[in-house]
Amino acid sequence: MKKTFRFAGVVAMSTILAISATSCSQGGGKETNGEAKVNVKAKEAEKVDVKDIFFYTPRHRAEKYQPTEEKLGFGKDILYIADSEFEGNTNIKEIWFAPKLNHIVNKAFRNCTSLRQVHFQGPIAVINDNAFEGCKSLETLNVDAYTVGVEAFKGCTSLSSVRFGDNIWWIRVGAFEGCTNLKSILMAITMKKLDDGAFVGCNALEEVSIPNDFKNRMFGMLETCTKLKKVYLLSTEYYEMPKNCNPSASCTLYVPDAFLAKFKADPEWSKFGSIEPLSKSAHYTGEGFWKKK
Repeated sequence: MKKTFRFAGVVAMSTILAISATSCSQGGGKETNGEAKVNVKAKEAEKVDVKDIFFYTPRHRAEKYQPTEEKLGFGKDILYIADSEFEGNTNIKEIWFAPKLNHIVNKAFRNCTSLRQVHFQGPIAVINDNAFEGCKSLETLNVDAYTVGVEAFKGCTSLSSVRFGDNIWWIRVGAFEGCTNLKSILMAITMKKLDDGAFVGCNALEEVSIPNDFKNRMFGMLETCTKLKKVYLLSTEYYEMPKNCNPSASCTLYVPDAFLAKFKADPEWSKFGSIEPLSKSAHYTGEGFWKKK
């Protein structure tokens, strides 16, 4: 049975569940934060100081206000981030998106070079082309997106880990091009489309998952990755090792539990350092679905 995917590891990713902002100052100066209502898990409340977050509202958008604050929140009235809306803003370091946010449009946060963390509170339909390109301080990405656009995270040179939820459908060309520090990219077995060139220049990869629909071509997309330590085959069947696969004795291969014996008996697959069942991995069930967290 398919398991529900839930994020873990980033505190605020699962703590802020609903965000809303009220009135701003009436003076002639910069808009103030106003009051915000945020539900936070009691055991983690001390780790998220809501008072430090500036909540961006439709009024700020109408007045084309560019935040000078380091921590930025988007409430329930912000359903999308507009084209180039925060492009080049070097003040923002951390962002919280409310659950109803549905679309991050082209170049929305392009070259926000101080941005380190983004927290998604629910699924998002589209992270569009160049949305976070050049965000060279961005460290991790945990998101349940449907589509990741062309060059969406290109040049995010500090990005070390990427994890997608069950809704991921399409990762487009150049999405993570030049992410030279990317060590882990984990996808769901349900993913259906992956463009060539999505991971160009991601030569530091140590941990990757290979969804069922890309089993015969994704190894070729990772041909320069010589540091792989863990590979997860998310497959609905046993299959022969693709010719573009270069197994390493220092890499562990995780395969669906039902086909473990067949993979181990194959002399080609056995060139990996070891072959283990997916159920022993930290991320996936024996059938290749996300483990419930």
